[in-house]
Amino acid sequence: MCEANSITKFISISYIVFCFVVPLIYLFIYRLVVKKRRRDYHRAAAIAIIIGGILLSVKLVAYLLGDNCFNCYLNNECFKEVDNTTSKEVTKSEKTSTTEKITMTTTTKNTTEKTYKKVTEPAGVKKEVGKTSKGYTIETIDDVYYVDGYLIVNKSYPVPKDYEPIDAYATTNTPEKSCQNCINKLAYSAFNEMKADAAAVGINLWIQSGYRSYQLQNTLYNRYVSADGKAAADTYSARPGFSEHQTGLCFDLNDAGRKFNGTTAAKWVAQNAQKYGFIIRYPEGKTDETGYMWESWHLRYVGSELASKLYNNGDWITLEDYFGLTSKYASDN
Repeated sequence: MCEANSITKFISISYIVFCFVVPLIYLFIYRLVVKKRRRDYHRAAAIAIIIGGILLSVKLVAYLLGDNCFNCYLNNECFKEVDNTTSKEVTKSEKTSTTEKITMTTTTKNTTEKTYKKVTEPAGVKKEVGKTSKGYTIETIDDVYYVDGYLIVNKSYPVPKDYEPIDAYATTNTPEKSCQNCINKLAYSAFNEMKADAAAVGINLWIQSGYRSYQLQNTLYNRYVSADGKAAADTYSARPGFSEHQTGLCFDLNDAGRKFNGTTAAKWVAQNAQKYGFIIRYPEGKTDETGYMWESWHLRYVGSELASKLYNNGDWITLEDYFGLTSKYASDN
């Protein structure tokens, strides 16, 4: 994960200076070593301009390539949980209506035949703590909330500070950083199959941000609060302990920001994610239910059975609506 900080900003600015200093150094050396008539300096000046142009072109190419570490260091355009997002609403021209049906199929024969299992509840003592508005029982196992066997995390239902993903594909020794593959094995395996099928039709998918510890989420959230204010940050970033990323059952795809909305990849994911047991966790137009803005890049693994129900022919149903759950911080009530 590449994040903007004082170092990347310094490198970005230094590179611009470097683009102008190098040609000047070349001219200075030419002046010392090659002592010829003044008119001969015209060619040297042209070469210096070409050198500067090449160096600046590298910076431009890095920017056009988008969010990657190369672009991060040269342009200070780095990964954020939501790419430079504030509380401003996305304009209609930026959105793709969920009523628009896009027919985008994969080339894998087993895509519609394979069933992806949901993650099994861990062993432990269950405690019934209430009922949802639709009659589902809310239970806890080691202070983690479950409804109908599905782990629930939103603004109303947190996870403990020390919670770590169950049966993760990999574990991290650097909790201050995001770990792309430190997620549940079932979710990671399903993603790899989805990634392969997407690649078969020319779509490149990757995990930008997977598991995040309480510590990392605390750092990110406070950074966004400092930048945009608490009210705005709460629309696109979870408070520490309330992030699905800590469960290891979700991840952010590709650009992890608004520029992913409406892309070919986003459209394909919206129409095919359920085939691999994933849901669009924060669908368009469902902010009142989830508490968060539309995030076409944020996928949550729930298994085939529930994912197919929530898909709803492309008009995604939220976990909150399906189970009858609230998503509001207790301190805001």
